[in-house]
Amino acid sequence: MTLETLGNIGDFLGGIAVIVSLLYLAVQIRQNTKAVRSSSYHQAAEQTWNYCLAVAQDPTLADILARRIAGESLSPVEEVRASAADQALIYGFENMLRLQEEGLIDQDVWENVLQNSMTALGSEFFRSFLATRPGPLSKRLLAEIEKLPHLYPPEAA
Repeated sequence: MTLETLGNIGDFLGGIAVIVSLLYLAVQIRQNTKAVRSSSYHQAAEQTWNYCLAVAQDPTLADILARRIAGESLSPVEEVRASAADQALIYGFENMLRLQEEGLIDQDVWENVLQNSMTALGSEFFRSFLATRPGPLSKRLLAEIEKLPHLYPPEAA
């Protein structure tokens, strides 16, 4: 064997090694993308879960929110508590919407989250609350909610 032949064999083996490395990297990137998507969804969903837990574990907060949805007046302190709870819930959904728009949450997962949250988000209170909030995320979230009118009763005429 000549040096030229050995050089050609080395080039060939080097080319195969490059191809194998690229395939390995493609697999690793795909796995990393799945992990990032899962982590992104979990972090966003945790915001809404924390809201639900806070309401479930704090009877006073649950009472405040129920009275506000029923249209009863609240004290200034109760208004602050209700507003803080509303902000936490809305920020969680806005964050999930942004992640869905960026492709980090699948459309079917996003639609499932929305449909299973319509008891709160589809209420007249939350729809009007979102309509008055500044910012493009709030407006896009409201548009997503409005796409699902069959999930909440029509407003009385």
